[in-house]
Amino acid sequence: MSSNVIQWGALGAILAGVVWLASGVVDITFMRGQGYEPPGFIFLVELMYIVALAGTLGGLVGLHARQATRYGRLGTAGFLAAFIGSALLLIGLVLTFLIRDSALARVFADSVLGLGLLCTFVGFVLLGVATLMLGVLPQWCGLLLIVCLPLAVVLGDHGGGITLGLVWLALGYVLLSQRDVSALVGGSEKR
Repeated sequence: MSSNVIQWGALGAILAGVVWLASGVVDITFMRGQGYEPPGFIFLVELMYIVALAGTLGGLVGLHARQATRYGRLGTAGFLAAFIGSALLLIGLVLTFLIRDSALARVFADSVLGLGLLCTFVGFVLLGVATLMLGVLPQWCGLLLIVCLPLAVVLGDHGGGITLGLVWLALGYVLLSQRDVSALVGGSEKR
C-alpha cells in the first residue's frame, strides 16, 4: 500500500511541477513589467495555481509515505504543517476564484491565503530539516524543501512558479526512481 501511495504522490509532484512551470512561464510571458493583463489571464493563472496546489498536496503525501516510518515528530509536524498550509492555500484560491465581488469574502479569502502561506513555509522548512536528518532521500531534497518557498516568494511573477516547478519535478523524479531502501537499511541493522 505504501508503495502505491508513494507512486501516486510522485505523480502528484510531477503534475505540480509541470503546472507550476507552466504558470511561471505564463507569468513571465504576460507580466514583463506591464500592468496589462490579457482577457482571461487571471482565470487561467488561478486555475493553474489550483491544479498545481492539488498536485503539491499529492507530492507531500508521497514524501510523507516515503519517510514517515523513520522521521519522527519533526518530520510529522513538518508534513502536517506543509499539508495543512497547502490545503489552506488551495481553499483560499478556490474561494478567491468563486467569490470575486464580495469585499468581506475577499478579506476572508486573503486571511486564509496568508495563514496557508505561513503554515506551508514553516512546514516545508521542518520537512526539509527532517529529510536532511533522515537521509532516506538525497540531501539536496531536504535543501530544496527548505529554500524553494522563500525563493519562489522573492521571485514572485519573475520566476517563482518556475522555481516551484523545477523543485516538484525533481522531488517527483526522486520518489519514482528511489527503490525501497528501508528494507535494506532495516536488514543492515539486524547484522
